[in-house]
Amino acid sequence: MNFSVNVDAIYLGKKIDVHDAVEDVAKAGIKNIEFWGWWDKDLDRLCRLKEKYGLQYVGLCPRLTSMVDAQYKVQYLADFGEALKAAEKIGCTGIFVKPGDKTKDKFEVQARNMMDILRRLVDMATPSGITVLLEPVSFLEAPDTFLGTSKLAFQMVREIDSPYLKVLYDLYHMQLDEGDITRKVLENLDDIGHLHAAGITDRHELGEGEIDYGYVFDAIDRAGYEKMTGLEYFPVKDPLDGLKKVIFEKNYR
Repeated sequence: MNFSVNVDAIYLGKKIDVHDAVEDVAKAGIKNIEFWGWWDKDLDRLCRLKEKYGLQYVGLCPRLTSMVDAQYKVQYLADFGEALKAAEKIGCTGIFVKPGDKTKDKFEVQARNMMDILRRLVDMATPSGITVLLEPVSFLEAPDTFLGTSKLAFQMVREIDSPYLKVLYDLYHMQLDEGDITRKVLENLDDIGHLHAAGITDRHELGEGEIDYGYVFDAIDRAGYEKMTGLEYFPVKDPLDGLKKVIFEKNYR
């Protein structure tokens, strides 16, 4: 498995500057980094850290507005454009996107609005070779989200049919709502561009919960998955010790 570290999640609430957190992770020999927001980062400093340690930035998020509410279309595209510029500057290979909360409009209207925006995002990102990564999230954690099922996400990705649009399949979120995560990943492997992982149900270390990540990762690995699996959890133990245990020791318990 190829792992990346979401430093915003892993160091959430820790008394450390995010850039120092990136450097701590890099000094430990971990090369693949992802973020939530880009606007609270010093992009020039991230570029220097990338060059110094040979890092690869694999994902960041735009500001979250709405893909499904037509009144926010212009704003969403503008926000994505800013995130795209940030990704280009630091050499980030992916942008994580979510549609936002559902509205009172009919499902078909919201889906059409979302598909229109997704096509625009792909058109914007393709020239830079950056992949748009569409993330469904759990209704349990985000009860008003429009995209709470992986089935709909896969349908949309397949309809647009671009190598620069894939699903970000979050094993934590989808286990909460859907279960059967190993089979769902294996059946849709070609349409997945990124995975996220965290322990169930409190989103702590991978071994703190009901998912047997050893079984899940072994099955996915044997199926030929070579893209990133982002560690996006809130550690209760030392962050670096936990990361090294997963990434270098392949110990998920």
